[in-house]
Amino acid sequence: MICLFVVFAALTSGVLGGSLCPPRENIYPCTCFNTRVGKNIYHTIVSCYRLSSTQSFATIFPFLKTLKIDQFYLFDSFWDAHMLGEEHNKVLPKNWLTTLKIKEIEIVDSTLAACFACSPMLICSNSVTTKFIVSNSTDAEKICTLCETGKGNKYSWTGCMKKLQSFHFINNQITQIGLDLFPMAMKDLVVLNVSRNLITRVDPAVFKNLKKLKSLDLSHNQIEKLDGTFAAEINLEFLDVSWNVIKTIGPQFFKHLPQLKTLIAEANEIVELKEEDWKGASSTLKFIDLRENPIHCDCNIKWINGTFHINVVLQGTCATPEDYENSLLRKASRLLIERCDEEGNIGTR
Repeated sequence: MICLFVVFAALTSGVLGGSLCPPRENIYPCTCFNTRVGKNIYHTIVSCYRLSSTQSFATIFPFLKTLKIDQFYLFDSFWDAHMLGEEHNKVLPKNWLTTLKIKEIEIVDSTLAACFACSPMLICSNSVTTKFIVSNSTDAEKICTLCETGKGNKYSWTGCMKKLQSFHFINNQITQIGLDLFPMAMKDLVVLNVSRNLITRVDPAVFKNLKKLKSLDLSHNQIEKLDGTFAAEINLEFLDVSWNVIKTIGPQFFKHLPQLKTLIAEANEIVELKEEDWKGASSTLKFIDLRENPIHCDCNIKWINGTFHINVVLQGTCATPEDYENSLLRKASRLLIERCDEEGNIGTR
């Protein structure tokens, strides 16, 4: 199954111009795959499966350093070290980010220490890696993003990746994100995915150095409010906050999102749709998903059809009152315009 997955990935990913794979014995227990994508051009994938600890890289690291790798996968690894309580053996090898030439890194179903990407170094620079993914691979509530140099100061390992375009830290257990995640300008980062964690708070400072961010996925966390998530204007086009515990949008939310096109807020605890919260939404907003929210449809939602053009897709239904249960929001809004009196009371149906 893993072999099929990595071969499929080769056909759907951009190409660095990888190296020919070395003999298997040179990188065992890892595996190398080559897919020809042009004359003398190869897509190179290295997959490491069930490595017991960081020490498993010791003999193969010199050979990995000689390769240009399009995609690197670390699956189901470091569990032996975890059982022994050896945190130092649940990390990436020393100088991993600066030494290896890997376009896309993905770590899945492994057990990483909180400081898995840190190693003492004075200069940390990587101009190759464009995508970094960690999925279901650490139980740390907070990961080390600022690393000791060994000379009394610190560096940012995320900031090492000068060409990073996509950062995914998903299905883990971090509880918040802040400026220390990206303390340096990430000039090429357009996708940030921190879904399926335990995040309760998003420090707006985290976006200070993400000027080109277009897509943000905060879904499946424990976020209670959106107001205050952004403190300055950001050019997001896609925002997913579904499956949180959000109760209100807040009147300041949209003013910092002038380019937003898609808002997914499905499966939250939104009861009231307040006009003051939504009137600041940009005309670029074309898709809104409010399904599976306990929305109360009364005279206060009459504004919906007048605010959102018919071309705006608005998904969601009323939960209460009983007369409007399961009614589409646009339909309910239209009916309430006809049935609400001047004092905001609903007339008979």
